[in-house]
Amino acid sequence: MKIYVDDGSTSIKVKWEESDDKRLAVPTAFKRGWKADFGNSNIVNYDIDGEKYSFDRHDSAALNTSNIEWQYSAANTLAVHHALLQTGIEPQTIDIVVTLPLSEYYDTNKQINKENIQRKKSSLMRRVSNSKETQMFKLDAITVRPESIPAGFEILSEMDTNQSLLIVDIGGTTLDISQISGKMTDVINIYGDPHTGVSLITEEVKNALIEAKTYTSNHMADLFIINRNNHDFFDKNINNPAKIKRVKEAIENANRRLNERVINSIRQFKGYSHVMVIGGGSELISQAIKDFCDVRQDRFLFPLIHNLIWSMAFSLWGKY
Repeated sequence: MKIYVDDGSTSIKVKWEESDDKRLAVPTAFKRGWKADFGNSNIVNYDIDGEKYSFDRHDSAALNTSNIEWQYSAANTLAVHHALLQTGIEPQTIDIVVTLPLSEYYDTNKQINKENIQRKKSSLMRRVSNSKETQMFKLDAITVRPESIPAGFEILSEMDTNQSLLIVDIGGTTLDISQISGKMTDVINIYGDPHTGVSLITEEVKNALIEAKTYTSNHMADLFIINRNNHDFFDKNINNPAKIKRVKEAIENANRRLNERVINSIRQFKGYSHVMVIGGGSELISQAIKDFCDVRQDRFLFPLIHNLIWSMAFSLWGKY
């Protein structure tokens, strides 16, 4: 059985069959040490490399995943296994396809970085157990693919060879940009920034929330970003209502800086005829990219509903 895993820094996206309902997203929220057992069947406590960790989406002590080393960390491996357990599939031996940001998948000469790919595979092969001593998934063949580029396969197959697609993928930690010619005849240019992502906003939000006497995890801070126009959400979840405006201003200001960074990165790309914006932070940057790139309306591709959850094109299931 093959399972597709997009193991991003903010959530693990999993797809295991061609039908759209066979997929899920699970936050990458882990902390050191085990949690108290409520006596139910939920598995939240894990052991890897002799260290204990637990899944906790609320604790402000959750491990930081907004760095490139997350890709090779014990927490990443745990997050993948935890997500697999949420699929409802009986634990068994499986093959998986995972991803690496462009800055990790390619080296400085824009060649495939075999060392990083092997490092990723070795990290995922580590043994994971849980506090209930139940069976875990066993990973057999692991395939590592670059983020962002596969998302354009379908539209690229319909484009002329003299056209090209600019793919902008904004995740929790990284920004990946690629320019691919129609029919996938050529990779014109790629760029990966491991320090630009939605986490730039998340950190500002967490600091503003502290001013509002609200200490929270990265996952909860991201929910404030997602619900930035939902006053009821802010009213229910901020301890000091007088600071709601301050938190919203932090989101707005940080988002403006993120947009500026993304646009500055796009400036190095020229001659594209189509633009696609994907990734967990796509909604935050899509309008600025549309205004800057100024391509024809029907050539600006922003599948909003799809990308609020998925940063990869799971409709391409089976191409690997």
